[in-house]
Amino acid sequence: MSIIHYLCLVNTEIISTGDGSCTLRNEYFGETYHSINGAVAESMHIFINLGLRNFSNRSINILEIGYGTGLNAMLTFIENQPLGNTIFYHGIEKFPICKETFLPFIEHTPDIAARFNPDIALKFCENWNMGIEISPTFSLLKQNIDFESFVPDRKYDLIYFDAFSPDTQPEMWTLENLKKIINSLNPDGIFVTYCCKGILKQNLRSLGMIVKRMPGPLGKRHVIRATKDTNIYL
Repeated sequence: MSIIHYLCLVNTEIISTGDGSCTLRNEYFGETYHSINGAVAESMHIFINLGLRNFSNRSINILEIGYGTGLNAMLTFIENQPLGNTIFYHGIEKFPICKETFLPFIEHTPDIAARFNPDIALKFCENWNMGIEISPTFSLLKQNIDFESFVPDRKYDLIYFDAFSPDTQPEMWTLENLKKIINSLNPDGIFVTYCCKGILKQNLRSLGMIVKRMPGPLGKRHVIRATKDTNIYL
């Protein structure tokens, strides 16, 4: 049995979170994909409010490391409507969840279920390794690849770093892996993540980033929002 198939089988436990939305528990890594204090609230605060809402009426590229359930991508699609951006969204995920896990997750997440019919929602789960158009202003590429093998082939304006924690997946947070995506960030680009560990802040600063510790969502004191220091060239 492949590891991807195994993860699809065990990711069937749907957990209610504090804001009425749901998350999944990944038994292989022993973590939930989103905060139990509020899955949608966490994603909205970190990735939408601190990230996406810094852009409007632009053509932007977004890279998500740790595509997971697709929640960040779907919220980005929804919340971009009043912002008017044309978005290319590139998600990286080594262990995609399967349709049999994805659809119940959507059904138990009212904020998402009310905005997508099942056929549109499935576009955020199926068709891996090929670019698809969700709408005329939102293109999606989900790449099933190990982050250590990933080589960026374009510049990004916004990076969502949403891998499992450094305690669980330390290889995702190494200086070497961070460097290749920070180097792909445009000069006015933004990096956002839920993690606020000292070593991460140190690594980001060594890569020419201006790091700000921001108030976190419910249950988390701080998160990170970082921008490029245009006076430093790597």
